Amino acid sequence: MIDRRPFLLAADRPIEGEPRPLREGETETELNDAWKERAQEAGIVMRRPALSPNTNMAHEATAFAKAKGLDGEFHHAAAKAYWEDGVDLGNRDVLLNLGAECGLDIAELGAALESGQYRQYVLDEDQAARDLGVFGTPTYRINGGEPDFGDKSVDEMTSMIEGGAD
Repeated sequence: MIDRRPFLLAADRPIEGEPRPLREGETETELNDAWKERAQEAGIVMRRPALSPNTNMAHEATAFAKAKGLDGEFHHAAAKAYWEDGVDLGNRDVLLNLGAECGLDIAELGAALESGQYRQYVLDEDQAARDLGVFGTPTYRINGGEPDFGDKSVDEMTSMIEGGAD
């Protein structure tokens, strides 16, 4: 079972997001070769997004989806929309549209986002992750073990899971 937990890479990022910085080997339109290879290996499409969004509200929407049993669907829809289309995951309307795609009640989702119903949960989970030593994403924790940080291949993930199985 996958238990996704919030972690805020840049909690203080402006609400409108900011231009995504170029990372080693990237161009304005292309990811570096390692990311491209990993995406191809996983059978997914990844393009270099222009924006680094403020993801606080996206984590709140994911928490709402988790409460409804749809966090996997929401997580995958949000990741796909960001990496394929470069959408702003800090935009409420984008999150509502993604929620609708996943079968969430958008009136309920909108009310939860407006009220901040999951805001403290996101902040508490972020702090709990930091207390465990998490400093970035992706980070994996198999069966309550120590956090393992970094981009992993499918084979590495399989090995981690098999090695951590009880």
